[in-house]
Amino acid sequence: MKLLVIRPQPGADASAERVRLAGHEAIMMPLFAVQPVEWDAPSADQYDALLLTSGNAVRAAGQKLEGLRSLPVLAVGTATARAASEFNLAVAATGNSGVDDLLRTAHQLGYRRLLWLAGEDRTTVSVSEEISLDTRIVYRSAELRAPDCFMDNVQSAEVVMLHSPRAAQHLALLCDGQRIDRATLSLAALSPNIAESAGSGWKAIIVAPEPNDASLLSQL
Repeated sequence: MKLLVIRPQPGADASAERVRLAGHEAIMMPLFAVQPVEWDAPSADQYDALLLTSGNAVRAAGQKLEGLRSLPVLAVGTATARAASEFNLAVAATGNSGVDDLLRTAHQLGYRRLLWLAGEDRTTVSVSEEISLDTRIVYRSAELRAPDCFMDNVQSAEVVMLHSPRAAQHLALLCDGQRIDRATLSLAALSPNIAESAGSGWKAIIVAPEPNDASLLSQL
């Protein structure tokens, strides 16, 4: 099966490798580029834990993350947890059902004051009164123009992998702009929210039971 990978690097390479190990063919066409954003790192003693929903936050935060190394990490997804561990951060919990469930885990663990290192485009979260969530933007995903090979790649792929709501929306706009019939293309989304962001009219939309590539590939 041919799977089209459109997420930014270095995640694109990691997903493509997982696709190949699963016995499929990966077509690489990143439609985003991760860019660090200047940010002010607060003092770690103001918080109980660090919330990470993407490995991009770890890579983009840079040396300012050093001052937060003492904080336990709550990570959404195994890839995010792996990125945190590679930076020698201590992962206290890994959530596989989205950030809302992870916030409930934080409450159960006694973490009340959380610092979220996030991207400009992030999901809306429901925060209980018992949790204080301070959000700092450390990166953005810049949209790239459709390459000349866009139509060929999309039409030759059997499934397009979607890793974020914004990626789903961007792909839909590009396909509509180039008059590619949605009914000819299947999508594989990392979460129900991502699938919803893609809109309707696709041949099929496959949703991963857990927000990681292994779960998504198992559904295929």
